[in-house]
Amino acid sequence: MVAQFSDGSAAPALGPQLVRSWIGYRRRVEQKLASAGFTDRRLPDGMILRLCVANEGLTVSRIGREMQISRQGASKVVADLCERGFLSLEKSPGDGREKIVRPTSDAIAFLQAFHKARREVDEEIGEHLGGEAVQALAALTELLAEPAGEWRAGDIWREVRARSSLLDLGDQ
Repeated sequence: MVAQFSDGSAAPALGPQLVRSWIGYRRRVEQKLASAGFTDRRLPDGMILRLCVANEGLTVSRIGREMQISRQGASKVVADLCERGFLSLEKSPGDGREKIVRPTSDAIAFLQAFHKARREVDEEIGEHLGGEAVQALAALTELLAEPAGEWRAGDIWREVRARSSLLDLGDQ
């Protein structure tokens, strides 16, 4: 069955619509973050900050493994986040060559603002669509999502990088 819009046209392909909706959702969240003073955001900042907050004693090497990027790549991203005040580095007590990555208070504030922005966008969508439509959307995303526990942050990051150039949103 093909969904019909009020103008009689058929619904566009689901995949491109999901990508467009994710981009639109992210833009709304990012606008709210900018309003809260967080304007300098880059991929994969959020993923790395969440990893650092969730894992006490995280090393640069482990960030590389989790993100499925080289240690050199992880060092570069961590150095950038340190320069911007979101992370700090300490020498590992067990290995002087390794660095322990710690989130700063700015990282915590950013993550709190990010969660607040997402909640606000979710509430706006819920108010506009109604609870039943939001539940149907949640059921759809659960149906399409990878099973819990079978992916890591690096899997998402790698997938986004690999597929970003393949997205064809022009046929909508």
